[in-house]
Amino acid sequence: MALESAGGSIIAMLAELMVEPVGRQFRYMFCFNNFAQEFKEQKENLVSAKERLQDDVEAAERNAEKTYKDVKKWLEDANNQIEGAKPLENEIGKNGKCFTWCPNCMRQFKLSKALAKKSETFRKILENSTKFKTVAQKAPPQPIEFLTSKEFTPSESSKEALEQIMKALKDDTVNMIGLYGMGGVGKTTLVKEVGRRAKESQLFPDVLMATVSQNPNFIGIQDRMADSLHLKFEKNE
Repeated sequence: MALESAGGSIIAMLAELMVEPVGRQFRYMFCFNNFAQEFKEQKENLVSAKERLQDDVEAAERNAEKTYKDVKKWLEDANNQIEGAKPLENEIGKNGKCFTWCPNCMRQFKLSKALAKKSETFRKILENSTKFKTVAQKAPPQPIEFLTSKEFTPSESSKEALEQIMKALKDDTVNMIGLYGMGGVGKTTLVKEVGRRAKESQLFPDVLMATVSQNPNFIGIQDRMADSLHLKFEKNE
């Protein structure tokens, strides 16, 4: 029975030898350690690249940036391939070192072939990682939450001020509108209502709001407004 089994393995192996180039097939039989070493190196290279990219992603996320979908897909594919290679690593340990003809030659032949295939997969995934110049982009700013019409219940004076402001906004000769009053009378609420109406009526394509303190940080205000409009200043003046 053992002779028949060995004969069957040899016949199956010889059949494969006729399909692919003979030189490559004989390497699967006699160069197992080379394939195992190549597999180990390619896997280590992929693990290192995955860790570096993951570090970049985590740094970007700490800055509230949004990771690109293809970067996430690459990390997922790399992780799946690395995890999926564990059975092969176990088989390498079982196979031991075999420099010449192995008693179970068909098993070594198939294992070498599988290692070569997995090494090539690792190499291709690693090549794809070089296309990522950046891993994330700034997340779109949160939209301004204007009041709904039901939430705004103006007094007679607020109604008058609202009408005056809306009229002034439509006047091309007006460049600045001032709204003043005591604290707590509803100035901010009125401004939000103006913003809602201006947006809904498409008076302006975009409506921005900024809080200006007694000692304002103009650069910070400028940067936040630029982010809201998806603008990027190459250098600060």
